[in-house]
Amino acid sequence: MDQAVFQTLTDTLSADPNVRMAAELRLKELQSMPEYPLSLCKLTLTRECNISQRHSAVVLLKSYIDQQWSPKSLKFRGPEPSPEIKAVVRGQILTGLSDPTNRIRASCAFVVSKIAHLDWPDSWPELFDVLLGHLKTGSADEVHGSMRVLAEFVSKDITHVQLPRIVPVLFPELLRILMSEQTYSHATRSRCVSIFRSAVDMLYAMKEEHPEAVKEYLSPIFSQWNDAFITILNKRTTDDPEIEVAEWGLKVDIIKCINLSIQGFPKLTSSYILPVLSTVWQEILYLRPKYIAENIATNGDISGFSFQDSDGDNIGFESLLLVQFEFIQIACRRRKLTQSVFTGNDGHPGILDELVWNALSYMQMTDDQAETWNADPNQFIADEDADSFTHHVRNAAQDVLAALVEHYESQTLIALSQSIHRDITTSMADKASGKDYWWKAQESSLLAVGLMASYLCESIKRGTPSPIDVGALFDHLVLVNLSEHTLPFLQGRSFVFASQFAPILPLNLAAQYVSAAVEAILKAPSAVVKVSALKALNNFNRHLDKQYIAPYQRSIIQGVAPLVQITSEETLILIFRTLTTTAKIDDQIAAEFETILGPIALESWAKYHADACMSGETMDFFDTLAANAIMNPLLNNRAIPVLCNAITPDNPDRATISAAVQLLRSLIRGGPSPLPAGYVAQFFPSLMAVLLSIDDRDVLQNGQECLKILIQKDVRQVAEWRDAASGKTGLDLLIQFIAKLLDPSQTESAALFVGDLVSKLITKGDNLVTPILPDLLRAVTIRLADAKLPSFIQPLVMVFAHLCLNQHETVINFLDTVNVRGQNGLQIVLTAWLLNHADFQGLYHQKVSALALTKVFTSGDPRVAAIQVKGDMILTENSRRTTRSTARKAPNQYTIVSAPVKIVKLLCADLITRIEEENHSGEFDDDESEEDDDEYDGESDAEDRKDWKGSKNHDKSVLLSDILGDDGNDYYDGAEEGDDELEEIDPDILSDPVYQTNLKKFLVDFFRSQLHSPGLVQCISELNDTEKQTLSGLLEN
Repeated sequence: MDQAVFQTLTDTLSADPNVRMAAELRLKELQSMPEYPLSLCKLTLTRECNISQRHSAVVLLKSYIDQQWSPKSLKFRGPEPSPEIKAVVRGQILTGLSDPTNRIRASCAFVVSKIAHLDWPDSWPELFDVLLGHLKTGSADEVHGSMRVLAEFVSKDITHVQLPRIVPVLFPELLRILMSEQTYSHATRSRCVSIFRSAVDMLYAMKEEHPEAVKEYLSPIFSQWNDAFITILNKRTTDDPEIEVAEWGLKVDIIKCINLSIQGFPKLTSSYILPVLSTVWQEILYLRPKYIAENIATNGDISGFSFQDSDGDNIGFESLLLVQFEFIQIACRRRKLTQSVFTGNDGHPGILDELVWNALSYMQMTDDQAETWNADPNQFIADEDADSFTHHVRNAAQDVLAALVEHYESQTLIALSQSIHRDITTSMADKASGKDYWWKAQESSLLAVGLMASYLCESIKRGTPSPIDVGALFDHLVLVNLSEHTLPFLQGRSFVFASQFAPILPLNLAAQYVSAAVEAILKAPSAVVKVSALKALNNFNRHLDKQYIAPYQRSIIQGVAPLVQITSEETLILIFRTLTTTAKIDDQIAAEFETILGPIALESWAKYHADACMSGETMDFFDTLAANAIMNPLLNNRAIPVLCNAITPDNPDRATISAAVQLLRSLIRGGPSPLPAGYVAQFFPSLMAVLLSIDDRDVLQNGQECLKILIQKDVRQVAEWRDAASGKTGLDLLIQFIAKLLDPSQTESAALFVGDLVSKLITKGDNLVTPILPDLLRAVTIRLADAKLPSFIQPLVMVFAHLCLNQHETVINFLDTVNVRGQNGLQIVLTAWLLNHADFQGLYHQKVSALALTKVFTSGDPRVAAIQVKGDMILTENSRRTTRSTARKAPNQYTIVSAPVKIVKLLCADLITRIEEENHSGEFDDDESEEDDDEYDGESDAEDRKDWKGSKNHDKSVLLSDILGDDGNDYYDGAEEGDDELEEIDPDILSDPVYQTNLKKFLVDFFRSQLHSPGLVQCISELNDTEKQTLSGLLEN
């Protein structure tokens, strides 16, 4: 068997493809034989064989473990080896941990880790003791191999159950190895730190469920490890480049561990922050000249050292700088502990001034970046984006500067001004002496000030003296650098900088900068300059009044539109953003270019609608064109035939259908109301054929949104359309679609917006829905009986909430007649409403719900009072600290209260929330409120909505009393899906008086009017202390 496996493996490495193919087929036959894993082990461990054969054997062994070792494996397909074979393999592969060849040793460690994941501790209980023995008495190679296993072991397999056995014996050995620098390599010592970091991470994850674990296992050893960390961080080798780089690798792991520890256990680490900050600061100072010489001021003739550790990982001081900068940001947030270090005290200067200057140095563009970005503008945009996934020293230094401004604003801005002056002076001297890199300091200075543009603009507008002389930067740098055609990055940065300060530019200068940016897009030979000019135009469009951009709108479109065909990825995103903002400047001018912009919009949609990054940009662009009232008819003529070709049941690409429905919605939203005659007939048959025959979630959701807009624009044209073949009207098909969505067999996520659709139909349908309204409300009630998702329940409840605003008695009477499998309709709706009201999303929805509940409460209807729902949670000792497992065993218990009591509780909670928001509005947490554990919430208080001075006209509404036999008044329509931004777009919401209601004032008036009513008096005894205090406060005032 051994010989067969050896020969087969040898043949898989053959240059002859026929021999390789035959060998691979033979391997599949050998895999089913019991001795196969033993032969792979032997071949892996036979040092006389060449490395390629041994490595092939261990790779096959790893695959065997995945597929045949145990049914616990996700990739298991069998047959499983016998326990005896497993025992032999486990024993043999452990010997590979001491193999002198790093490649084989690392692979054997990986195999041991895979087996351990499946077998330890039940089938391999002795493994940990063996590995621990290796650490204590093994050779350096054996220790290294075992450390690789333990790294996987601790991060993936150890739980709180094994901690008592593992921590007391393992971590002293790891600490011993970490401090034995003469015996073990830096890579092995780094493994010790990595294992310790995994343990810290694990303890943090379990500290809520097992708080005793931290106190018992981490606290006793933490000080020893941190003392060791500080000792190593303070050591620096300067006479041996290879050892110096290896030290950097070890320090990287140590600082990663410290950063994690501070964030996870701030109190435990508080005494170590200052010593670490001191050594990190010294390292940043030490590395700066080296970083500048090797990456920035090279003149093309110096290259830095690059080494690999024993695990094959590239290491260098850039990685060290990244984690050090992360630590600096963490230290900034611990202001109570570190303020004296940053800003100084007792006459001793702090590090802040020099730290800002160093940050500027590290923000300079490296030679590699300049070369890469010149060759690839897409990479330039991706790397320089504020949300870039690329992490390099340049953007890490920007993060440090931002953190300093956040926590030490005035001092940092003063230091930044001084540093910029210092760097510009040096830059001018370098330029005079002919140094090619002179421009980099100026570029980083403009970059740094640009990061503060929003703050500085507001400060200058207020007339507050600014520590940074922005005007001088324009006079002496920006205007000059716009002409530096041979330095595209400096020229481009100057364009972007000018646009960042557009809000405070003199209007004549602003126009000149816009003109220069347009000219750069049209004529600049450098892609970097074009990209920067695009960024600038986006900023100008955002910050300047349209009148200053309008003269260039045609030129921008003419210059930018052709770029769509010759660029890709990140550059294309920037181009679409520019076109989108430019198209909004003047509708008449934009409409002149429909023959250019329309095809771009449709072609880009067809090409990118499935692209996660591009689809949003192309959709925004199309939305902008569709919203242009002048362009909308032209775009409709171009787009509707294309979209109808996509919106068909025969189209197997559901994603394309869904995206096409989205575009159709945009076209309808941008059209007039009512819609042009014959408009609906162009697409309605195709749309309804798809919606009634397809169950794709995205298609159905977009279909509901599309129909809602269509109903809002022209429900009568929908109702008047008739299918020639079936004779069904548009309203018939609409009701058929709603019935499909409300059917219990339909998923809630697919029918997420059906409640909004129903509300819109009732509001706009007038007497068109009169015959079917009772059945429609009955269907909503039936669906609500089994609804689970809060986001699905809310719009269904809103159907009744809107009606209750002025027709609550009619609604109560109607629901009392509905029976759903023996359950009363009033019970169903009120239970769902009251249990979900507190979680309703969207300010408008919250107001509608609260106002409607006051109507239900004041009705005093005994049928409402008879309904029982969950009240407050009953707090027990167990409920104060609950985990998912304990929650399943002992679910939370609640009091049971009547519906009127629950309504009062909910409205009290709403009032308390509004009062708190009003009291805290405009207040921001600062560093002085920092708790000792540095765990604070960045909570953003909601602001009162501004009163809208819009139209007060309302659509004529159908009266429930006309249908269900009672008196009533006008009622109000529902909203979009709870998003405040969407609410602002819906004219029905903006014109609704409910939207403009001050909820706090309304609730105060309501409670005061009801304080002595029998209904509220009966409820007061069942309120909690906070609720009683709220009502008592109203009485006193």
